[in-house]
Amino acid sequence: MRSAAVVAGIQGGQFDAEFRGRTPQERDQLVAAMKDKVTVMEGPWVTNILLSFNTEKKPFDDIRVRQALTMAIDRWGGSASLGKVSLIKDVSGVFRPGSPFGLPVEELKKIPGFQPDIAKAREEAKRLLKEAGVTNLKVKLLNRTIAQPFTPAGIYAMDQWRRIGVESEHVQVETKLWYDGMETGNFDVCVQNISDFTDDPNAQFNTLLSKKISAIAYSRHTDTKIDDMYTLQSGTVDPAARLKIVNELEKYVLTQAYNIPLLWYQRIVVNNAKVKGWELTPSHFTGQQLTDVWLDE
Repeated sequence: MRSAAVVAGIQGGQFDAEFRGRTPQERDQLVAAMKDKVTVMEGPWVTNILLSFNTEKKPFDDIRVRQALTMAIDRWGGSASLGKVSLIKDVSGVFRPGSPFGLPVEELKKIPGFQPDIAKAREEAKRLLKEAGVTNLKVKLLNRTIAQPFTPAGIYAMDQWRRIGVESEHVQVETKLWYDGMETGNFDVCVQNISDFTDDPNAQFNTLLSKKISAIAYSRHTDTKIDDMYTLQSGTVDPAARLKIVNELEKYVLTQAYNIPLLWYQRIVVNNAKVKGWELTPSHFTGQQLTDVWLDE
């Protein structure tokens, strides 16, 4: 159902609940119209926008180019601005903010693309492009024709790259052609995402593995070190030992920048206040067992 229809349906009383999520503007519209007749639940979502470089195409096989393009993006500033108008808001690495497996924020800030000093990061990005011999870079950005949050995510990425002298072509296509483009490698960078039912490295890292073992490795890289570390953490029983491997793997993945998280989704659920017994989860794939949900009327 379209977003406008969902908002109109809740506001008009045609239905009482929608459990996936609303945009900040839709939340504000419903709260303004219905006031205390609605309840609002918000939290980090196990879903992000991920930019994947086609490493089979030059110059994206060069780590310096990939790092330059991730370092050009002001994630911390983008969190403040995009968080007001779109489904994406939170800054994090491979895992959603608050995940027990994610790197501490201070460790994350040391990784290319996550440094708070964006002016310094962009100067380094320009230096890396120059060192790589890449001038007048033009990027074909493959995206899907879904307004939230794919369109604002693509526009934001292109704006950030423009600030280091990189031009972009925004190719937005319907979902089947988007999948076809990613499958065949008909892109320079594609806008995709990680979206899972659980906070667990076995799920989150699946998109980031080599094309040798992952069917959704759209970056097409052949870095088997990632595969080996993934297998090692998956078979490690001791929680502390596993977390150490996972943290090292996350640092390595983000530094190699075959795939770069842009921002993570914010889950905003606005329901009629008479809906009781439902609790927000970090994933829209869970919490759909409604046997304990009831209407107070």
